[in-house]
Amino acid sequence: MKRFWLCLLTALCLILLTSCSGARMMMQTAPSTAKGASAQPPIATATLEQWTAQKFNIRQTLEHEVYGVMPADFTTTVTDRRPLTNHDYSADIEELTLTASTATQSGAAPISYRAVLLTPKAAQAPVPIIMMENFCPNHNVIPNAGVSQPPNIVFSCDEKGLNSKLIRFVFGRYITSPPIEDILTAGYGLGVIYPSSVYPDNANWFQAPRQAAPDPQHPWGAVAAWAYQFSSFSHALGALGHETTIAYGHSRYGKSALLAAAYDESIDAVIAHQSGTGGASLSRQKKGETVLEITQSYPHWFTPPYSEENLTYDQHHLLALIAPRPLLLGNAKRDVWSDPEGAFRAARGATPIYQLYGQNGLEQETLTSFNPNADIAFWMRKGTHGVVKEDWPAFIEFLNAHFAP
Repeated sequence: MKRFWLCLLTALCLILLTSCSGARMMMQTAPSTAKGASAQPPIATATLEQWTAQKFNIRQTLEHEVYGVMPADFTTTVTDRRPLTNHDYSADIEELTLTASTATQSGAAPISYRAVLLTPKAAQAPVPIIMMENFCPNHNVIPNAGVSQPPNIVFSCDEKGLNSKLIRFVFGRYITSPPIEDILTAGYGLGVIYPSSVYPDNANWFQAPRQAAPDPQHPWGAVAAWAYQFSSFSHALGALGHETTIAYGHSRYGKSALLAAAYDESIDAVIAHQSGTGGASLSRQKKGETVLEITQSYPHWFTPPYSEENLTYDQHHLLALIAPRPLLLGNAKRDVWSDPEGAFRAARGATPIYQLYGQNGLEQETLTSFNPNADIAFWMRKGTHGVVKEDWPAFIEFLNAHFAP
């Protein structure tokens, strides 16, 4: 009788799981070889001069149809630098207070936020800085008593809390904080910012900042606002003498990392891990999360017109705008919801533009044949959506191939 009830309970759980599209996707696996159609429309550009002439129109169209208009002209000022000395890291650490403002009154409202910057103690010269937008507040990512706590914390990532333990169990050990010592030992710095301290990831909270968008006719969503924060941080780091910046983001912040680099050439490389719909994955003819599903679940992430039927371009155009800079697209076999195959096809679609710059673009024949030396590297591991122990060694291998100290 116990076995009967156990089997019945299991069957009911399976029925509930399979009734949810996201759960059904978790029970599938992404293919090793892309089988879908090529990215449409193809980028038919014969010369680098033609591509350069097209870039403005592509950027403007993506703003109007997908992301909303971002500030075109802004300045970032470091208003405070506070060293943190009481820590156990092999790094020099300081907390920065940054203020970004646009050059025109019609632009986005000024913002002020804090960042924590770690650089290797042994560094003899400025090192590449990995800029990281995080789901957790800075004081959780860098657990040091001197790191300021933001006034609005969406949820606590305190290592002792049940919520934080559950998040790490589901999404991996590095979802809340990266392997900091591994990054420092490899010769890279780390700059951490908490986007929700300025632009909260909440449809109701986001209304006020959205009303102060650069262009009310094409109001930006949270993805664009977070991309703007990546850009302002990159400019601030450049002013401090850090000439090389890498935008790293997971999931929604992977979308923002891609968008920031596509519009801001001060960013030298991108690691977009499981960025999915509105990120690296194609919006048309896709598996996983559809444009309709993501805009219904997160209406504040994009500009209101975003729909599959309303697209002039697709995400391979966004990736092409990053050329010729190094780009890594991270994925997982059972993260079909983020559509790894669609991201692979987008990378193929962007490759001709990399080739116009004399680069090779995507060199892999399959989704699983990781080539960190390629200009577009595609990383695929086992597992689901999250950041796990296998991910960061691959990220660092990619960075070493392109920025080895």
